[in-house]
Amino acid sequence: MAMRITTKMMQNRSLNNLNTNKTLQEKLTTQLSTMKKITRPSDDPVIAIRSLKLNSTLNKIDQYYEKNSNDAQSWLELTESAIKTTNSILEDMSGYITQCAQGSLTAEDRAAILRNLANYQSEIYSTGNATSAGRNIFTGYRTDTPLTFLKDKTERYSITEQRDNSYIDTITHTVIGDMANINAGNFNTASYSAYTEYQVKSYDVARIRLAYNNLDIDTDATKNADKIKLSYFTDVNTDAAHGTDKGASISTTSYSIFMNQNVINNGEMEITVTGKDGKENTYTLGPNGTITLDKTEISMDAKGKITITETGNPPQTTTLQTKTETDAAGNKTYTFADRMETSLTITSFSKTASDDAYASVYGDANANNITYVAETGELLLGKNVQNKLAALSINNEIRISYDKSEWKTDDLDPVHYFYTERYTDTRDADDPLIYNEEKLTAPKGNVAKQIIEYDIGSNQTIRVNTTADEIYTHNMGRDVGEVKALLEEYGSLEKAYDTVNSLIQSGKYEGTDLDTLNKQLDALDKARALSKATLQERCEGLQTIFKGYTNQATLTRTDVGSRESRLKLIQNRLSAQQTNFQELVSDNEDADVTELAIQLKSVELTYEAALSSISYVMKTSLLNFI
Repeated sequence: MAMRITTKMMQNRSLNNLNTNKTLQEKLTTQLSTMKKITRPSDDPVIAIRSLKLNSTLNKIDQYYEKNSNDAQSWLELTESAIKTTNSILEDMSGYITQCAQGSLTAEDRAAILRNLANYQSEIYSTGNATSAGRNIFTGYRTDTPLTFLKDKTERYSITEQRDNSYIDTITHTVIGDMANINAGNFNTASYSAYTEYQVKSYDVARIRLAYNNLDIDTDATKNADKIKLSYFTDVNTDAAHGTDKGASISTTSYSIFMNQNVINNGEMEITVTGKDGKENTYTLGPNGTITLDKTEISMDAKGKITITETGNPPQTTTLQTKTETDAAGNKTYTFADRMETSLTITSFSKTASDDAYASVYGDANANNITYVAETGELLLGKNVQNKLAALSINNEIRISYDKSEWKTDDLDPVHYFYTERYTDTRDADDPLIYNEEKLTAPKGNVAKQIIEYDIGSNQTIRVNTTADEIYTHNMGRDVGEVKALLEEYGSLEKAYDTVNSLIQSGKYEGTDLDTLNKQLDALDKARALSKATLQERCEGLQTIFKGYTNQATLTRTDVGSRESRLKLIQNRLSAQQTNFQELVSDNEDADVTELAIQLKSVELTYEAALSSISYVMKTSLLNFI
């Protein structure tokens, strides 16, 4: 059967060809203008899918390289710069302390050192307030909080310091009374006329120096019982200590006390007390019960916590946490905690660093005393207290808890260092803001650092922050403060000596007055000699300590530098990856301009031919064939 080709069919075919050519021309024109092979996934699904995968990977690389790594680099560079400045300050401070240790300083030298140390003391912590993009870089996760207080403020903080017996040191105190203030107007008054060289002396005192001075204490010492708490933790001996029984064995000054872990009856615990003479006595103790011994009391509260109070040598209170388990028959069994807390009694409080404050713990008569000095932030320890704490293992925690409400500019914020409860105007006394709660559950506060890490690659991170406790310690500023105080003390004694000597040389005084002045001159000569010796001794010791500070700063800076070097290597790799994937994306998506131009020209010629052809076809009718 023959098929007749009509004019209409020829016209339709010509129009289809024309439209096809036009579509192709538009596609090629679009590709040429966008320089891309496809404009929509339907143009080429294979290219589209490959493009999605490549661009996703490239976006990740861009995020790592152009954003995360740059931010990390900025953070590390600022950290390194701050530590470098800190290191320089420490080296300068160490130099001035070395000068103090030499002892051959003029009054002008001392004044210059005092000025410089004061400036550096303020500056050293200010460098710790460095920020990166508005974030404080040394304060762990609390990047919105500066390292130090930026202005004086009044706000109550309850702080718990966790230390060990390595924090106990010995200082030399020189008894000088008010000799530094002797002058022509008062030398012969009752307050000064009795000064002789025999009253001037020095002695060593053990202490624990707290992180802050001027804690909240009352002028009435009787109201300070709970203002500052000093305690230490020791392991509980839960091995078999009494026959086949299991329990806890605790040694006190007067007794050895064994608490049976098993129940006797009615929920009571058997307690065996052995005196220093070897004599044993057995008691039973239940909830809310008390055993009274000579100078010792053993009690249990309703929850099973045992408290042993000793009034002896030195006075102390030991608490032991117990867990009570009850079986189906109602019998109770006591299980003891791993460690117990022993609290020591602070016997006196002093607002100022007076001679009486240091004398309160000196000598055998004061061997059990503990004195807090607000002006210096020291806990002064009597001999027996010192020996008790020194006998502890380095692993045993010493805990000091206190309140502080008055803060000065550049004081280190305790929330970056210790377990802290902060009371504000908007928080009532029963609902403080709590920081570092986990520290109290870990021995000596050894908890994981607040490390900030950046993602800088697939399964790759880098630590960017350095925490304050790695470089900025409280002792830095407090050591410098002590040197300043000793310099000022020695300078004032030198000035007083010159004043009294001038009075003697003036020839205006004779008899009793002259005799008084000569005695005072001898006393001042001895006092300044002892003060100078103390200054030199302290500065000689601080040379090693500050060497440790600078070494730690150098090590920390080195650590930051190593992280910067690692980051640089990763950035180089990311840069190469970025270039490679950009090329892959380009190869996948970008069109060949030369090829497109040739194709477009060919299509245009075809299109023009199609236009010419269809114009001829459109003119053809049946009349052309008659």
